[in-house]
Amino acid sequence: MKKHSFARDRVIRLRRGQSIRLVCGIPIFTRRIALHPGEFVVATCNDSPNVIIVGCQSFDRRIRVHLFPGQQLIVSCHR
Repeated sequence: MKKHSFARDRVIRLRRGQSIRLVCGIPIFTRRIALHPGEFVVATCNDSPNVIIVGCQSFDRRIRVHLFPGQQLIVSCHR
């Protein structure tokens, strides 16, 4: 599983069965979200003005997530 911080803006497309970890600061608390095909997450972090967008195959239905310092988000794409 790849790990990404909020050092820059990113757009990431996952295929079925793939996962990615988004980290805001030093991870203490973990949140998980499983996306269905067509869903995508727009994630922001308190420490950074940057945005990371992670989609599951395509980008049709948006879910917004805001992370606070010490949180990480594991995003997976349903099989």
